[in-house]
Amino acid sequence: MTIRDIAGFCPEDAVWKMIADVSGCLINEKLGYELSPDSIMIDCFSFMLNSTQEMTDVFQAPEHNNGQKPNKEETVWSLGAVAYYAATGHIVFGGHGGDYQREHPTVSLPVLPKGMQNLTPVLQKCLCYRPEERVGLQELNNLAQNGLMACGRQAQKETLSDKKIEINKEIKYTGEKWPEEMIEV
Repeated sequence: MTIRDIAGFCPEDAVWKMIADVSGCLINEKLGYELSPDSIMIDCFSFMLNSTQEMTDVFQAPEHNNGQKPNKEETVWSLGAVAYYAATGHIVFGGHGGDYQREHPTVSLPVLPKGMQNLTPVLQKCLCYRPEERVGLQELNNLAQNGLMACGRQAQKETLSDKKIEINKEIKYTGEKWPEEMIEV
């Protein structure tokens, strides 16, 4: 399975995990990597790169020169675009990707839907028009690891609050009357 197969159905923690896994793979690479929804595969609980897939233009950074391998800054932009696609099922900038941003450098950066608002500033750091303003791969990996841990803490808090509610629903017999009607069996 690839990102294209699950686009729009990824919960926040899956997008954080994808960013962490992919950026972790790319940190030590000398050059950039051509990323698209088809080049990131899902293997059980991890995401890995598939180098046999072709690059899709809408996932290329605005400064990308066709025919050349992308540099690391361009790869960060592509990773942000793929992460946005995974989270929403939509291609950035109304389906036009980096070409639209090249023609409109001051276009507003995309915002993720409610429930994924913690991802929005990270994706915006990836999708900056100017390459020198983009987050680096190591920092992106750190942000993704922290985001993934925060999702785990939030899920743990929700589980604990659910248990508190169940405890508070406990019915105590006071001896005056039954808390519910008795049913003959």
